[in-house]
Order: sequence, then structure tokens, then C-alpha cells
Amino acid sequence: MNKLLIYTEQKSNRLTYIFDFLLTELLGLNYELTQDIDTFTSHEGPKFSYASQPIADELFFEAVPFLYETDLVLQPVDFCEYGKSTGFYIVSERSLMPFDVFASAFFMLSCYNEYLLNKKDKYDRYRASQSMNYRAGFLDKPMINYYALDLKKILSDKYPELVFKKNNFEYLPTFDIDMAYSFREKGFAVNLGGFLRAFLLSDFKEIKSRYGVLFRNKKDPFDNFDFILGTCKKYALKTLFFFLVGEKSQFDKNISVENETFRDLIKDVSEQADVGVHLSFRSHISNDVMHTEIDRLEEITGKKITSNRFHYLRFIIPASYMRLIKIGITEEYSMGHASRVGFRAATCTPFYFFNLIKNEKSPLKIYPFAFMDTTFTHYNRLNAEEAQEKILQMMKYVKEVEGPFIGLWHNSSFCEERQWKGWKEVFEAVAENAMALTKEE
Repeated sequence: MNKLLIYTEQKSNRLTYIFDFLLTELLGLNYELTQDIDTFTSHEGPKFSYASQPIADELFFEAVPFLYETDLVLQPVDFCEYGKSTGFYIVSERSLMPFDVFASAFFMLSCYNEYLLNKKDKYDRYRASQSMNYRAGFLDKPMINYYALDLKKILSDKYPELVFKKNNFEYLPTFDIDMAYSFREKGFAVNLGGFLRAFLLSDFKEIKSRYGVLFRNKKDPFDNFDFILGTCKKYALKTLFFFLVGEKSQFDKNISVENETFRDLIKDVSEQADVGVHLSFRSHISNDVMHTEIDRLEEITGKKITSNRFHYLRFIIPASYMRLIKIGITEEYSMGHASRVGFRAATCTPFYFFNLIKNEKSPLKIYPFAFMDTTFTHYNRLNAEEAQEKILQMMKYVKEVEGPFIGLWHNSSFCEERQWKGWKEVFEAVAENAMALTKEE
């Protein structure tokens, strides 16, 4: 038995979307909505009401008007705790939870604030500090997944015959290949300029490293693909690489796709792991640029490309997502912040994007990542040991809710130079810990 009857005073796209995610996707329950009081009261199986007031003595979750609205307006929100959960849209004591759990979940999963708050960072990205999750202090927790656990407890206590879905913890390391090599394949002029710049800065370590790669056949410090693939194989981890193949610009500095060494690298990696496109810095505003870059990667790999992560995590909701849908991208991995680790949409579980402008669920599936390696070094100024501690703490949260844990890494982060000393050990420690958590199931 896993069928619920739910009484609501009205239906809406927002309501069915969040019920689908919380009840069906996370808990594995089927449900049916009814607006008929007699049908609801006569039903003898599992049921609850989501309405402005209870009908009788049923399981009752008080509903605020939010899920029945279709416009976009700033929301008045206050925070409220319930066990390990924090939500908003506080309701009366008649409700089983002190806040509207479905409205709170929809607000965060739909990225509602991102349509209204337009104070961007220097790269024209939505600021983490404007996020409700950040303001409430739970950005590093997949809060919607905790909501699902609350609902499971309430429903199973009343209806022990309900059968819930078994979710499994899984770790997926993903890699953005912004620059395949630090010195190799860059050409005479670029390397000469690099030597001169390093000399003027008295950076003799870089001079020695660049000279060793170019004239002594030493391994390029960014060429860590054997280490990455070997470690993932050792710990039985599936992985996904995003290759930047756009035109060179101030922010897009990868090797040219005409370079045979780079092409061979992409082919080799694509034979051992899944590959997606890393759409370039200005691609999010141009269908033509998106098409061109995807075509390039498909030509090199000989495979259909359906996954993307935007370079610099630079995209606009919903416009950039709608462009992706038009050109055939079905899986999107940019849902996270550059300046803060955590869950931008308050979940660790992949979900279908809800377009608030059209007021409808889209076919684009969003895969939220928990952390990015450069967030720790460039934004938070943490060393390898401190970063590892934070990653493992977040992994414990995700394990607690039995969700997927997606990490964002760069091949350049394992160069073992400057701020990246010790990061190979971090990567392996995270993989080892993930394997141990998986074996506990």
C-alpha cells in the first residue's frame, strides 16, 4: 500500500509539482487529489488534507495561498523550526507542522527569489547571500530532503501500512575542464609571455615548472586525468567530465579544439567516463553559441551530448534554461553557488525545473552539486584540511537523507602547487569516505 488521498480546496500546477517531488520522487508514494469533502471523509485508506482548515480529525497540513498563486511577488517569510527542519510560511497550531512544508519546499525548489532579486555579483550571477537558504542558515543542508523525512514519520505513524521508497546514498564527482593543460599546447607566443611574466614577478618556481614541461618532457601540472580516472575506478565511482570547447576569450582559456592533443584527450576521457559540454562564459545568452559548442564536442566524441554545466556557473533563470531545452540539453549541472558551498535549491536530489514565468514543469532535469573545490580556496580561504572537514560534514547530511552527493572538481586543482597542496589527498579521502558510507547500506 502506497496510495494517498489528499483533500485540497483547489488544484494548481505549483501544488502538483511539489507534491510530485516530495511525495512521489522522494517518498515513492502515489497520490490522488480531491476537492470533494464527502469523497475524502468516506475514504478509509491513507489520507491527509492540505487546506486552510481541517475537515474533521484527519492528518491536517495547513495551506497558505502561495501554491495557488500564479504571479511573482516578494514573499513575507519568517523562519520556524521543526525537529531538524527549518521552514517558513508559519501556520496555526492546528497544523501537524508549524510551517507550510509544501509552500516552503516549492519556494526553494523553484528558485523563486532568483526571479525577483537582481543584485548580482561581478560576473552577473545571483548572489548566495540573497538566498533564503543562506539567510536561514541551512544552505549546507538539503532541507527539502529533511522535509521528506518529516512527512514520512508523520504518515508512517498514522498509516504503518504505507510502503515508502528506499533511497540510496551515492557520490558523484564531476569535473570542469577549464584548462586541460597549464603549459602544454599553448604555443610559442603564450609560453614566451608566461616566461616573461613569471620573471618580472620573480616567480622562479613557475619558470622552473614551465621549463620542465616544455623542454624536459615533464608532466604538465594540470594533466591529472590518469589520477582522476584511476581514483574513480579504485573506489568504483561513476563520474562526469565537462569540457570547455568555446572560442578563446578573457574568461575562456582552454586549448583550441583544433589541437590534436586536446582532441585525443577528449576522445580518451569519453571512452572511460560520461562527457558533457562546459558552455562558455557568454554562451548563456546565445542559442547559436550553445549550438556551435555542442556540435564541436559531439564531432570529437562521436556521441550525443545532453549534459551541460555553464562556465563560471554563469546563467540566468529561466532564460538560460529555456535556451538549453530548445537545443536538446536534458541534464543541467550548474545548480550551485560559486561563493558558498551548499544546496542552492535546498535539495541534493535531481529535479525537473519549474518555470515560474510559464507556471509549468519543464523537461530539463537539474542536478544540484553540493560543493565546488575553488569555493574553498578562492572565496572562503580554507586550506585542504579545513575543506575536507567541511565536505565530509556535508556528506553526512546527505547520507542522513539517503540522497545523491555531487561534487564539482577541476583537473587543475590537483597540481599540488600553492593553495592546491594536499588536494589530491582530499579527493581520495572524500572518495574513500563515500565508499564506506555506501557499504553501510
